[in-house]
Amino acid sequence: MADLLDRILEAHGGAQRWQGVHSVLARVSIGGLGFASRLQGNPLKDVEVTVTTAWPSIALAEWPRTGQTGYCQPSRIWIEEAHGALVDERSAPGATFRSVPHWLWWDQLDVLYYCGNVIWQSLCLPFTMNREGCTVRELSPLDIGDEKLQRLAVIYPDDIPSVRSDHVFHADATGLLRRVDFSPLFGGPWVQASQVLSAFETVSGFNCATRHRVYPCMPGGRVLPVGPLGWMDVEDITFAWS
Repeated sequence: MADLLDRILEAHGGAQRWQGVHSVLARVSIGGLGFASRLQGNPLKDVEVTVTTAWPSIALAEWPRTGQTGYCQPSRIWIEEAHGALVDERSAPGATFRSVPHWLWWDQLDVLYYCGNVIWQSLCLPFTMNREGCTVRELSPLDIGDEKLQRLAVIYPDDIPSVRSDHVFHADATGLLRRVDFSPLFGGPWVQASQVLSAFETVSGFNCATRHRVYPCMPGGRVLPVGPLGWMDVEDITFAWS
């Protein structure tokens, strides 16, 4: 298991190099059927984001409106004006997000919580798997056509909020992550999905996934070519060093 995790970390730029990164900046667009079904359409379009690598802290500049910034942290999410005036906020956002009414429709704070956590985990992959408290277990490989994907099941510690559970990471022969299977927390345990990583860009020695598409996933690992349920495109990635 350690060999596979080390190979994945090395393929994406190396754990030692990652230790010197303070934050990741990027331009992100997000949308998909999952948002539209909750009356949100395409919630993020070319939004400048900053994520802190040490723990889940995310800022969305000029969002949801010009002159405002959305902030997402494990214990609080909030939106404020450029001069610091508070627009809206929510404490304990994870508990509210998992409540039944919020399975059916989302407000802008729900969008902030969901997108913030997905962006943080996506921009910090695969190094989130190397955090203290993570439980990592190697599974049997999965054959997809002519390709064999190595798999790691990961359980994150409680200090990492997540809108997903049952993470299973799939890596190709070089160690690059190709997909992440999970259960959406708002969809029920019977719902399985796969986040497919289909494009990479090398930035400052890191191999970064820039195209993310989420599809329904059948038992046995078959991805259904419908939707996508969700999508994320990442551009202009920059690393800020400690």
